[in-house]
Amino acid sequence: MSGDKIDISCKILSSVIQIIIKDNGSGIHPEDLHHIFKRFYRSRFSKDTQGIGLGLPLAKSIIEAHNGTIEVDSELNSGTVFTLNFIK
Repeated sequence: MSGDKIDISCKILSSVIQIIIKDNGSGIHPEDLHHIFKRFYRSRFSKDTQGIGLGLPLAKSIIEAHNGTIEVDSELNSGTVFTLNFIK
């Protein structure tokens, strides 16, 4: 859609490389935040009708296979921030 934006940035800290992915989308409902990394999880609040709920669990598995972590912070109608941390 027009006006949709995704920002990707990288920070190199003393012991961690951090990748930050931000969007200005509709956000993730607070009830869903603790479940979004579960396989096949589909939010009842989601407007997105595509997908089967494998993208975020797959991303988490790949990140963890590289000794990384992924965190999510989201606010309804303001967007979502995913933070990936990898030990140097």
